[in-house]
Amino acid sequence: MTAFVASLLFVTLAEMGDKTQLLAMAFATRFPAPTVLAAVFVATLVNHALAVAAGRFLTTVIPLE
Repeated sequence: MTAFVASLLFVTLAEMGDKTQLLAMAFATRFPAPTVLAAVFVATLVNHALAVAAGRFLTTVIPLE
């Protein structure tokens, strides 16, 4: 379980890098940093959940063979 939590943390932190970092800096000028970081984290989780849902849907529509 420790390896899973560590992997989850590292992937989440790595995903916050690119365009999200620019948006976070822009929002940090207007909102408190903890609020911005929490919003980025939640948005990342929602984005990954939608990607998983789309992948599961596509595997039912497109045969794997």
